[in-house]
Amino acid sequence: MWWSYYLLYAVATAVIGVASRRWYLYARSARRMRNLRTQVELNPANAVARAQLAEIWLDRRRPARAVPLLEQALERDPKSAELRYLLGLAHLRTGHPERALEPLSAALAADDKVRYGAGYLAIGDALAATDSLDDAKEAYRRYVKINTSSLEGYCKLAAVCERAKDHDAAKKWRQEALDTYRALPGFQRRKQLRWWLAARF
Repeated sequence: MWWSYYLLYAVATAVIGVASRRWYLYARSARRMRNLRTQVELNPANAVARAQLAEIWLDRRRPARAVPLLEQALERDPKSAELRYLLGLAHLRTGHPERALEPLSAALAADDKVRYGAGYLAIGDALAATDSLDDAKEAYRRYVKINTSSLEGYCKLAAVCERAKDHDAAKKWRQEALDTYRALPGFQRRKQLRWWLAARF
């Protein structure tokens, strides 16, 4: 049962580390938010400040606050793949995956490697949430092809394969996640412990 003690220690360490980091980031972002609000008030055409403010709301898990900021930023920079990705992500996190599909598709059409493949991860989530399982699988495959060290991508690919009753493929992708975890450096293992647990159990 030695492994259960190791698992308990690893989980406790990860939880404490995440909590400490979130508190630090929250305190630091409060001052940054004030600065960004001032920039937006002084220069309403500042799309960059709006996008940065929206990202803070996303980080704080308040995506509904991010949506109008991103829509306003897109009025000023309509070709931005980054802004379209963030808007799609905001819609996804507000519980409206169907609204996320158009901006995420547009973001990927403009730059298929936006946020190091995160566009494919987000659109995979939106497609999975709308029961478009085959398209979700393809999106997740493209994501893990770009970001080969992401356990999240492998686990979500396994989950959507399970939903599609493709159990052999699901087993393969869970094993890929476990193999990837073993090859990661220590700091990456701590960051991705949640997804190792998902693959393992």
